[in-house]
Amino acid sequence: MKPLRSAVSGCVALALAVACAGGGSSEPGSRRKVTVLMTDSDEVRAGRQGAAEVAAQMGLLGDAALDAYVDGIGRKLLRGLPARGFDYQFKVVDQVEPNALTLPGGYIFITRGLLLLTNSEDELACVIGHEITHAARHHAMAQQGAGPAISPWGAARNAAYDRGMERTADEGGQILCAAAGYDPNALAIFLTTLGQAERLRAGYSRNPGFFDTHPGSQERAAAASVRASELRWTRNPSDTRASLLRHLDGLAVGERPEAGVFEGSLFLQPAMDFQIRFPPGWATTNTNLAVGATSPSRDAVVYLMGDPPTATGKDGADAWLAKMKEQGQHVEVKESVPVKVGRMDAWRLKVGMNMGGGGWVTSYVTFIPYGPSTFRITGVSPSISGDALATTLGTARSFAPLSDDERRSIRSTRLRVATARPGEDLAALGRRTGNDWDPTTTAVYNGLFSDHRFAGGELVKIAISEPYAPAMAGR
Repeated sequence: MKPLRSAVSGCVALALAVACAGGGSSEPGSRRKVTVLMTDSDEVRAGRQGAAEVAAQMGLLGDAALDAYVDGIGRKLLRGLPARGFDYQFKVVDQVEPNALTLPGGYIFITRGLLLLTNSEDELACVIGHEITHAARHHAMAQQGAGPAISPWGAARNAAYDRGMERTADEGGQILCAAAGYDPNALAIFLTTLGQAERLRAGYSRNPGFFDTHPGSQERAAAASVRASELRWTRNPSDTRASLLRHLDGLAVGERPEAGVFEGSLFLQPAMDFQIRFPPGWATTNTNLAVGATSPSRDAVVYLMGDPPTATGKDGADAWLAKMKEQGQHVEVKESVPVKVGRMDAWRLKVGMNMGGGGWVTSYVTFIPYGPSTFRITGVSPSISGDALATTLGTARSFAPLSDDERRSIRSTRLRVATARPGEDLAALGRRTGNDWDPTTTAVYNGLFSDHRFAGGELVKIAISEPYAPAMAGR
């Protein structure tokens, strides 16, 4: 849960929670009217709406310097685009999974996880050029298949592009890179690194990543290498690896403490100075919208969100009920009482909600004014039977400020750049620098073989665990 995210729609979060509990629809934006894409202006309008949803649900990194760096590469590539029906926007998304996303109208997003895997500005340029080509060829619209009507969020989460579109985007991206002085063969190198990273991650649960929307990477890497040999280009005189690493140095690796961290079932949020304990054995999740947990039998969900600040918990409850009514949600208040959460005054509602289709859910909703927000802790179940719903009240009661010891226990892992010494292998470099990555992971993130031995002077990406300290976004 990101510290800057507040004032989130209650009905969207509740719909997500009900879906986790076994009912309702989990598709964000399912209540929106579709937008018909007929002109460049229509695409830009839909893309703008979709971009707002990406920012809300995935979360932007908010690193102005890194955004400017990615944008600068994008602008350089755009010089080779013959004609543009719209402007392009380039942003970095705060997501661990390596991914890239293109919306209609030229809205392009690169994840933090993908940046960490790139090993030269050439590679990053090839990825951005690939996404520019998707936008320029209107692939997001064409992929809808049955017709031109799509929702903004549907465009953001489109199904895998077909192989023809992927080949077109690969080729177009390489042509743009060659025209801008970047090595077009870097696409093949990057796709190989992605394949190695995917094998490294095999066996672990994950969110959708680059491979889910960009299939056939081995085949594409081979084709990209052949295509690159046929392109004429003049090398950009700058050291594209050194340039990239200079901008990536200090970038967070893995989950960022600013978004909160789990220690077992205990969630610690240092940026907003609170802790909350979820039921042991429940499956936990932490997104840009909320932090929460689902019961093992999937008959209950409990989650926390930040609402705009109110003077009292009762004021927060009244504001939430008013918003639900404004959104057309039918909420039946069964109980409305003041409660204590630790030493803090709070307010709790017990409500029933009609989610449509004859489906009702029962919820305990606790409102706690704390710091710059009124935190809303919601326990949801499709029925009132069993103990699962009552268990969620324990989560609400566990909300508390962080202790000094808890605050000191939080650490942050960041990418750092080390200089290799002559004759060192990856294991020796790791021991000398305190690298958190093992030699295999270090090899993958640097595009090397595990038995690589350095000549000396090479720049190497490593991961260093440091005590958490508030800093600029992403750094």
